[in-house]
Amino acid sequence: MSSLTSHLLSLNKDQFTRATQSPFLARAASGTLSKSLISHWLANDRLYMQGYISLTGELLRTLKLPTRPTPSKSAGTISLRLLDWLVGALANIRREERFFMDVAERYGLDVDLTESDGESIKAERKIEGLRKFEKLFGSLTTGAPKETILPWLEGAVLFWATEKVYFEAWSWARREAEGVQRSYDEDADGGAMRKEFIPNWTNGEFIKLVDTLQAILNEGGSEAIGGDEALKKRVEERAERVWSQLLDAEEAFWPMVEEA
Repeated sequence: MSSLTSHLLSLNKDQFTRATQSPFLARAASGTLSKSLISHWLANDRLYMQGYISLTGELLRTLKLPTRPTPSKSAGTISLRLLDWLVGALANIRREERFFMDVAERYGLDVDLTESDGESIKAERKIEGLRKFEKLFGSLTTGAPKETILPWLEGAVLFWATEKVYFEAWSWARREAEGVQRSYDEDADGGAMRKEFIPNWTNGEFIKLVDTLQAILNEGGSEAIGGDEALKKRVEERAERVWSQLLDAEEAFWPMVEEA
């Protein structure tokens, strides 16, 4: 029987390719994106992090943790493993934001979209992909009652999917960048993408994060479903809805640019 994540990856293959091999990524790999375009995109990516943090809190609220103590050397129940992943993800997203600000300051990138009041942001300054993500995050953080079976499913699928797409997208960009012969300081952004961001988004810790959540999703789903084919279909349908919306948001998150 195929795993839940394998099932999702077998769907929407053309859209997955568009979401992970866009002209924006190709231009990032070639070092030909302007600082102003990178600044605007990074500013939107930083706002995406706020929705990520909110969804983390929502998933933490849904977890049913075991009453019986868990041995220190045991990985624990699916809920405990997901708890560990979410705690780590929160720490990672805060590190990522600090990294954004460090690189932005060193390369002269402006990642602040706020008006003079320091709070409000005009709607037109948000890219379409961010608006789609905000809607998706919002739909999962309403506080409404969750499904009895796998109440954390939709949120975990969203986290796995967004991290999977992001890693695959920047891994493709990294391979594309290998053919660039000039030095970083000759890039339009001074090397911010090729020297700083692309290596950061394709490191071993990133794929470990993706693989860990993938295992939790697949094992948690299999454990809950057992041999119940009707339940398996319902779980897949729930996951498919999130996967489809996620791909729409990811594809729209890359700004439209001319091909390199």
